[in-house]
Amino acid sequence: MATGPKETARGESGDKKSTPRYVLPTIPTTAQLQEAIQRLTPVEAQQACRHRVLPIAWEPGATRYVASGERAKAYATAQGLTVSAVTNERTLLRELQRGRENELLHHATSGLKDRFPQHSAAQGFTADQALWLVFGLGVIAFAAMWDRPTGEVAAFATVLALFALMGALNIWCLLPAKLPQTPPANAVPDDVLPVYTVLVPLAREAKLAERIVQVLSALDYPKPKLDIKLVLEESDRATVKVFEDMRLPFHFEVIVVPKRAPETRHKALNYALSFARGDLLAVYHADDMPPADQLRRIAGAFALAPKTVACLQAKLGYYNRAENWLTRQVAIEQAFRFGLLFPRLARFGAPLLFAGAASHYRVQALRQVGGFDAHNLAPDSGLSMRFARFGFRTALVPTLTRGEAPCRLSDWLSQRVRNIKGTLQTALVNTRTPLRMWRDLGSRNFLITQALTGGAIINALLQPFFLVWIVAAFTLEAVGRPMAGRLWLFLLALYGLVAIFAGLAALASSIRASLFLGRGFSWAVALITLPAYWLMISLATWIAVLQFFAKKRRWTKTAHGVSRIKPQMTASTAVPETKPAPAPKPPAAPVALPEAKLNPAK
Repeated sequence: MATGPKETARGESGDKKSTPRYVLPTIPTTAQLQEAIQRLTPVEAQQACRHRVLPIAWEPGATRYVASGERAKAYATAQGLTVSAVTNERTLLRELQRGRENELLHHATSGLKDRFPQHSAAQGFTADQALWLVFGLGVIAFAAMWDRPTGEVAAFATVLALFALMGALNIWCLLPAKLPQTPPANAVPDDVLPVYTVLVPLAREAKLAERIVQVLSALDYPKPKLDIKLVLEESDRATVKVFEDMRLPFHFEVIVVPKRAPETRHKALNYALSFARGDLLAVYHADDMPPADQLRRIAGAFALAPKTVACLQAKLGYYNRAENWLTRQVAIEQAFRFGLLFPRLARFGAPLLFAGAASHYRVQALRQVGGFDAHNLAPDSGLSMRFARFGFRTALVPTLTRGEAPCRLSDWLSQRVRNIKGTLQTALVNTRTPLRMWRDLGSRNFLITQALTGGAIINALLQPFFLVWIVAAFTLEAVGRPMAGRLWLFLLALYGLVAIFAGLAALASSIRASLFLGRGFSWAVALITLPAYWLMISLATWIAVLQFFAKKRRWTKTAHGVSRIKPQMTASTAVPETKPAPAPKPPAAPVALPEAKLNPAK
């Protein structure tokens, strides 16, 4: 039977023979585990969370460890650690979460804020930003009172310039941008492949549990080097019970995140990041269905890429894209982003804004920049911008992950409002130090990111007003009461020209994007009715901005598994069955990305 601790201090040694601190049991009790956990140093705590190996007994000149599971024992052997006790994996995880709860939750919610407060969205407006906002509004009000016509023309010209910039961005996306091909799945031998952690944050997904496990189990990667973590919320008892009752493979693990504000996906990811043991890390959503060989291909791409490439983003698509009008609109938008916009951004080293799902990271770089932002509602929590400002790069790889497009208006609206609030948060974070951001990104990438964040929000907010203005102008003209002054007629004509240019550019890019999806009458109708979808985006933007300033910034859940089109699984690919693809051409040599200079942490 195990005895209690003796009086000898930890690590004590000397000429006199000291008594061991423990008479070591083969299986330690929970009380002994908790005592050992409370004595852990920060480095030992990291080792315990990631590899489930922790010191439990100290003798003169030697430290003995407890390990949970075969992988933990293999790690201890590789590190030259003496394992004298073993315990159940679930037991040790539970005790680590209980004994280190405050530290783990603080890191998950405030780790980025503590290390890099200027990059955290925990605070909306800073004092400097609020001061500049008040100053700008005062200048506008003074200009309107001093010389109203001149002020109106200046404001109008500014808005037209923004519309023209968005149109030019759409034209720019039509230019070709070839992606480097990913290496073949067998490019890196199994014994050289790094450990790969897969994080899957889940909330109220009990009905999809079996499909999620089936998709993840089909990933073709050496199981001893695969570390899949299902990240659940403590308050979601139904989902927790379903997964705890399942017989999961040995490389699966359930991480239950304690309840504490903010209850966001990124807080859950941050919490689980403390337990990640991999060198590479992938984030998938509940509805994501990656091809079976995606991890192998991306591991090979990371092996060829410079160390400054911190993130590889897989392309995203939808298996239910043809379900109804709304899913077609969402699919066209997604195809534009991943088929036209992101390849152009990746070619010039610009951040791939707001991807979030099917993202693959170097864990060391992810931890270096502070992990995920628990307070940012953007799909990627603003991480791509932070990588760029720290000197890292994000690249796009042509491997497709399919998911479920929102097929109901309520689901689409809640998701879009949440994402726009995240876009606004990211824009505010990156305008705290605009000159430094200009230096970090360079002139071209600075302007692109401003257009895709703040510019996109302003554009969506103003579109309805300009539409009403045009309708009113033509209505008054038709009834014989034209708008007074030639200046307004000139402005109306000028706006008409810019609107036609921007609209045609957006339509051309959407048509080009739709060619990736399908053809037929239904897709033609979707393209013709794109302006209606743009007005829906404007409505969502107004709701998001009003909720943001009302401090309604909670995470809204997107329902999954509601589509009438169910993905057909195959044992080998774990993706929906589609039409047979033509025989692939011989792969070209992968293009290594150029080195980027690493900036010191801001």
